[in-house]
Amino acid sequence: MAGRSFGKLMQTFAAFGSGTGSADPVNTARGTFHNGMSGMWSVMYWLFVTPFYWIVAVWYRRMRHLTLGDWFVERYESRPMGVGYCLFGLGFFILYGSMFFSAIGKVAAPLVDTETVTLMGTTMGIEYVLVPVIGVVVLAYGILGGLQAAYITDLIQGLCIILLSIILIPYGLEALVEKFGDPATQGMGEGFRIMHEQLNEDHFSVVGSNNTSEFPLQRILAVVLINLVGIVVQPHFIATGGGSAKTEMNARIGLVVGNFLKRFCTLGWVLTALIALALFADHPELVQDPEKAWGVASRELLGPGLTGLMLACLLAALMSSVDAYMVVGSGLVARNIYAAYFNPNASEKTYINIGR
Repeated sequence: MAGRSFGKLMQTFAAFGSGTGSADPVNTARGTFHNGMSGMWSVMYWLFVTPFYWIVAVWYRRMRHLTLGDWFVERYESRPMGVGYCLFGLGFFILYGSMFFSAIGKVAAPLVDTETVTLMGTTMGIEYVLVPVIGVVVLAYGILGGLQAAYITDLIQGLCIILLSIILIPYGLEALVEKFGDPATQGMGEGFRIMHEQLNEDHFSVVGSNNTSEFPLQRILAVVLINLVGIVVQPHFIATGGGSAKTEMNARIGLVVGNFLKRFCTLGWVLTALIALALFADHPELVQDPEKAWGVASRELLGPGLTGLMLACLLAALMSSVDAYMVVGSGLVARNIYAAYFNPNASEKTYINIGR
C-alpha cells in the first residue's frame, strides 16, 4: 500500500491508469465499426456505476487490510477463503492482462505495417516480440518500486492515454474534408457534417436500434447491474480504489474523478471510430478484421513520428494496468498463501521479498 500516502492527483491517475487498458480503444473501435455509436457500450457499461464509487472508496480506506483476501479471511474466519480469493485474483489478472496484450498485437501490426518479424531465423507475430519486452519493463519497475512506482508511471502514462484519445480526431476530420469535400473552401469543422452524410442514421443511435445490434437497452441495463455487484471485489480495487489514499476524501475524489476521466476518453474513442468508419468502411483489412480499426486509422492518418507516438501511448495504456495487477497479485500470494500457511511471523522485509 506504499504507506497509504497518496493524494488526490496520484489516486486519480492510479484509478484511471489501472482501469484503462490497451484493449479499451481497440474494443470501442471494433464495437463502433460494427454497431455505430452504440458500440461505445463495450467500454461505457461502467458509466452508471461510477457515482457509487463515492461510497465504496471509503470502504477500502476503512478496511485497513492489505488485500481483499485478508477481508474474506476475517469476514468468514477462514484461511482457505483467502487462498480461494488469491486464486480468483490471479486468474482475473491473467485474463484481463492477456486481453490487453492481445489488443497490442491488433494495433501494432497495422501501425508498423508488418504482421511478422524475423529474429535469429525464426519468423513470429510482432506481438510475440512486443509482449515480452513490455513484460520485462513492467517487472523491472514493479519489483524495484512496488505500488509507488506503479502510481508514478500511471500518472505519466495517463497523460499519454488522454493524448491517444484525441489525437486522431483533427486528422480524421481533415481527411474527411479532403476525401469527400473541398479543402479549398471547407474547414475542419465541416468534417462533422460530412461524417453524418457518409453514415446512415442508425450509426448515431446511442442505444442499439435494431435486432442485430450487440447493445440493446436490456443488455446495457443487465450488464450495469452485474458490474455494480462485481466491481467491489475486483482484486486491485482495494489499492487503486482508495486503500492506498492518505485520507478518505482523497480516496473518493481519486476513484470517482479517475473513472469519469476514462468515460470522457471513451467519447474520443467513439468519435475516432465513427470517423474511421466513414473513411475506411470498405478497407480490405477492416472488412477482414474490424479489431484493427484503431491501428489502420492511425497508420493512414498520422505521419511517421505521430504513428510511433500512438504506439507508445497504447503501450502506456497497457503498462498502466498490468503494473497495478502485478503488484496486487504478488501481494495476494505473499499475504494469503505464504504468510497464512508457511511463515506467519516473518518480517516485513521477508514479505516484500516474497512479493518480489
